[in-house]
Amino acid sequence: MINSILDSLMPGDENLGMPPASKIDFHAYKIKYGIEQIVIDLLLEITKISNDKFLKDFVDLNEKQKSIILKEARLKNMRLFLTFLKHCFKAYYSHKSVLSIINAGSSPPFPKGNVLEDDDWTILMPVYERGSIYRKFNE
Repeated sequence: MINSILDSLMPGDENLGMPPASKIDFHAYKIKYGIEQIVIDLLLEITKISNDKFLKDFVDLNEKQKSIILKEARLKNMRLFLTFLKHCFKAYYSHKSVLSIINAGSSPPFPKGNVLEDDDWTILMPVYERGSIYRKFNE
């Protein structure tokens, strides 16, 4: 079921050569980042909403119905849904195959790449010289 949810959120694009989200190893990602409970909670929520609304499992729904269920899951528990979505994006856009397709490289841009030239740090001097601008809080 997780692959069906991932593909509903990020179906990929054949014209651009982007794979659907189910093609990345989300299972390894969730173990590495310890988000198993988040995934379980979201799966339970989506299963409940799907069965209540359409009397079917999420994987058996058409794309329009899946979209409705995902919207309801987001409204019902926005924090859970957005946390899961953030991890989906992070897993997808950090995967080497996706990075190679978007030509971003699979390594961080610094310190080797993206050289900053002509950086003028003196423009920050007025801010530094101004000092703190916040009020101190007395307890």
